[in-house]
Amino acid sequence: MFTINYGQQVWGSIDINTPIPITSSNNEFTFSIDEKTYTITIPVGTYKTVREQHSSELVSILNTLTSDENVPVKFKLGGMHYDQRYNVVVIEHNDKSVGHVIDGFGGTAKDLIFGETKFNLSPID
Repeated sequence: MFTINYGQQVWGSIDINTPIPITSSNNEFTFSIDEKTYTITIPVGTYKTVREQHSSELVSILNTLTSDENVPVKFKLGGMHYDQRYNVVVIEHNDKSVGHVIDGFGGTAKDLIFGETKFNLSPID
């Protein structure tokens, strides 16, 4: 039998299918995990997401940055489909055994890469 496990997930609301220009004035993204705040400084550049290939330069750089700082989450590319198909940033906790509080989203990049919390999903085992 095949089982898929997921940690606590928080899905953003911003469509990242268009190139995302990050400058020195919009490159900080903050969030909290169980009341501990993390700040990620995204390198200046333009980050592309290709929905058809389910790949994102933005998600890749966010994973590199959080890995370098030992932040206990990974970023994923989430697919949405309302009137149109689009992709959003998903933050998933590495611990799949219990729920965690992931909130406190802010920083100058929040409205560009994450937006508001669309879904907050408990771990699935």
